[in-house]
Amino acid sequence: MASGRDSHRRHSRPALAAIKSCSAAALSLVFVCGAGVQTRAQQTSSPIVAAGNAAVTGFSGALQPIQIAPGVDPSQKTFIDATGPSLRVVDLQHMNGPPTAQLVGAAKPFTVSAALIGQVFGVALDDAAAPNIYAAASSAYGLPIVAPATAGQTQHVEVGVPNAVFMPALWGQRGGPGSIWKIDGVTGGVSLFANVALDGRDNSGPALGGLAYDAESKSLFVADRETGFIHRFGMDGRELGRYEHGVTGRAAQGLPPAPWNPQRRLDITRSDFDSRNPDTWNYAAPERRVFGLAVYQRRLFYAVADGLQIWSVGLPADGSFADDAVIELAVPPAAGPTEISKITFDEQGRMFLAERPAPTGAFDFAALAVPAIGRVLRYAQVDTTADGRRIWQEIPDEYAIGFPRDLRNGNGGVAIGYNYNNNGNIIFGSCGGFMWSTGEDLRDAAGPGLAARLSRTGLLHVNGLQGNGTWLLRRHDEPPLASYFIAYIDELDDPEARGHMGDIAIVRACTPAPPAGLMPPGGGLGPPPPGGLPPGGPPPGRNPPGHQPPGGCPPTQLRDARNGNCVPNCPRPDIQVNGKCCPVTAIAATAACSNSNCPSGQTPIGPSNFCCNGSQVYANAAGAQACCSGQVVNGQCQPSTPPPNCVVGSTNPQCCPSGYVSTGASCCLASQMTSTGTCCPSGQMPSGPNKGQCKPIIRIPPGHQCCASGLIPAGDGSCCAAANVTTTGMCCSQPVDPRDRTHCPAQIQIVPNCAAGYSRRRDARRVLRL
Repeated sequence: MASGRDSHRRHSRPALAAIKSCSAAALSLVFVCGAGVQTRAQQTSSPIVAAGNAAVTGFSGALQPIQIAPGVDPSQKTFIDATGPSLRVVDLQHMNGPPTAQLVGAAKPFTVSAALIGQVFGVALDDAAAPNIYAAASSAYGLPIVAPATAGQTQHVEVGVPNAVFMPALWGQRGGPGSIWKIDGVTGGVSLFANVALDGRDNSGPALGGLAYDAESKSLFVADRETGFIHRFGMDGRELGRYEHGVTGRAAQGLPPAPWNPQRRLDITRSDFDSRNPDTWNYAAPERRVFGLAVYQRRLFYAVADGLQIWSVGLPADGSFADDAVIELAVPPAAGPTEISKITFDEQGRMFLAERPAPTGAFDFAALAVPAIGRVLRYAQVDTTADGRRIWQEIPDEYAIGFPRDLRNGNGGVAIGYNYNNNGNIIFGSCGGFMWSTGEDLRDAAGPGLAARLSRTGLLHVNGLQGNGTWLLRRHDEPPLASYFIAYIDELDDPEARGHMGDIAIVRACTPAPPAGLMPPGGGLGPPPPGGLPPGGPPPGRNPPGHQPPGGCPPTQLRDARNGNCVPNCPRPDIQVNGKCCPVTAIAATAACSNSNCPSGQTPIGPSNFCCNGSQVYANAAGAQACCSGQVVNGQCQPSTPPPNCVVGSTNPQCCPSGYVSTGASCCLASQMTSTGTCCPSGQMPSGPNKGQCKPIIRIPPGHQCCASGLIPAGDGSCCAAANVTTTGMCCSQPVDPRDRTHCPAQIQIVPNCAAGYSRRRDARRVLRL
C-alpha cells in the first residue's frame, strides 16, 4: 500500500478542513458536527438525519503517487482513499435563495469514511424517531484488486494473479461484498447489520444493489447482484425470507425460467478475472439481475436488467412475498448500457426512476461509469384495466440532469424531498414536490457565457446533488437553470471524474395537505399546476392521465401488439407491458413490445437494448455482442487513446502520464507542482504568491461544538456559513470568492458622500457650507 509519504488524493483538492465534514477526516472515525461518535452521544439525542435532510453515498476517492519516474503507470500505485467519505448526511434545510443553478454551500454534518464501511451505493432509512441509515456494499465503482510487489510493497493490478486480494477500503472493516451496514440514528455508531449470503455461500464480489425499507412489516429488502435473489431482513438483522425473480417471478408471467448457476463464482486469483472488464465480475444473468427496489402500496417494485423492466410483487402484511409478480413497464433504452438503480414514488403516486450507467472498471479511478447517459425518468399511472392492473403512461417524462452534453448526467440516485419557499427555506408541510438526484460534472456548461455565469457561485466540475421541482420536466435542450447544486466533496473540481456518486435517501413524512398558497421557488414559474404537469401543459408526445391520444385506445383498455386492436385486458398467456398486450415472443429485442427498436444500420445491445452503430459492434470476452467506444479492428475493440511508448526512466516530458508534469528527471502530480518547478511532498501543497512555495496543509482537528442547520465549525471554533469558510478554516464576514477560497475577500471601505450643501473637512467630519 502506498504510504502517506508518497501518495496524494487522486483528484487533488485543497485542505478542506472545516468544509469537508465539520472537521478533518481520520482513518477510522465518524464525524458528527465536529465531534466523535462517543462525544456526540453524550451531548445530544438529536437525529443524525434530521427531517428533510439526505443520506448520500459516493466513491470515497483514491490516492495517487505524488512523484513517479517517467514511463511508470501511476495507476499501479493508486489506491482507494480510506479516509474519504463513503456516506454523508447533507443538510437540505436552507438553500439561501430561489434556485438559479447556483452551487449551494450546504453543510455535511455527518460523514462515514471508507475505512469503516468500504464502498457503498444503495442507501435506505427506517422510520425510527431518529432514523437509522442502512448502506449496502457495491461494485458500482469497480472491483479493484492488489497483489504483492517488490520490496514488500503492494501493487494495484489489472487482472487476477495468485495471492491477489480485493483492495483495502473496498469492503470496510470486517466486511465483504455481502455487507449491509447500519449507522445508528442517534449515536452515529457503525455496525455490520447483516451479511447477505445464500444458504451459507457468501457473495464472491459482485456485491449488492438497492435497498428498500417497508415500514408496515419493519423489513429491509436488498438485491443480491451475484445470485439475483432479493433478501428480506428483520430489524434485528435476521433473514426472514428471499425471493427469486429468475424462477418464481418469471413463472408468474409465463416466461421461461432463468435459474441461478451456483457453480459460477468469482475468483480474483485467476487470470480470467479482469478488473477493467465487468463481463468477468460474475454478475447474475440479465434475466434475473435486480438493482433498484421500492415498496409502495403493499407491493415491492424492482428493476430487472433485461430490457430495463420494472416488475412488482405483492407484500402481505407480514412482509413475505406473494406469488403475483407482474411486469409494470419497460423503460426505453438510454444512449448506452444502463440499469435502473433506484425506484421511488412521490406523494401523487408517480414513479421516479434513476439509471446507473454500466461500470467501466477504470484502472485510474477516473471515469468509473460510462459518462453522460444517466437519465432520471418519471411515470404516471394513467388508468387501470378491467381486472385492476395499472396502466402507466407509454412515454416517460424526463428531467434535465446537469449541463454537459445531452443533459443526462445522472449517477443512479433519486429521492423526493420537501418543497422550498422563495427564500430557499424548506417547507415541511409540503410533503413533497421537490426532487434530488445524484450526478456527475453537473455544472460544466458548454457555452462561455453560461459557464461564466455559473462560475460566479462556485466550481463547475461538480459531482454531487441536483435539486429541482418535480414539475420542471425537460423541454428539448433547455438546461436545468431553475435548480440547486450541492457538491459531495466541497472544493473538489475534477473534470475527469464520472460515476463517482451513488444513491440518496431523504427523511420525509407527509402531512394531510400542503399549506395554502404554496409557491415553487424562483424563476417566476408559478405554483405547480394540478396533476403535476409543468407550466404550459404537457411536453409534446406526453399525455395527462385519462387522456386518449388520437388513434389510441380508450381509458382502461390496452393495445393488442398482434393486430393493434383495443382490448379490456390481456388473456393468458399474453403479458401486459406498459399499455400493450404482448405475446411472450414480442418482448424480445426489437420486437413489438421490446424497449428498443433500432433504426437501420444499428444493433440493439443487451441487456438494456441500447442501439449501437453496426461498425462498432464486436464480441466481448463472454462472447456476447458489445458496443465499442472506439474503433473495431479485426473484431477487437481498440482503446480510444493508445498508451505512449515509453520506457521506465525516460527523461522525455511526453512520457509523463496525464495529470503529471515533468520535473526533468521525474513526473510530478500537476496539483503538487509549484510555479517555480518544485514538487511539493505529501502533507504540503503549492501556496503563497503565484503558488510558488510548498506550505503545510492546515488540517483542523475535530472540535466539540455542534452547529445549527446551515452552519459548520470553522477553525477558530465558531460556527460559520459554509460559503464563508476559507480552505484554511478561517470564517470570513462575507462569502469567499468561489474561484479562490484561500483567503477572505478584501474589505472595501465605503466613505459616504456628503449631502447637498455640505463639504468634507480633512478630519472626515461633514460641515454645513455657508
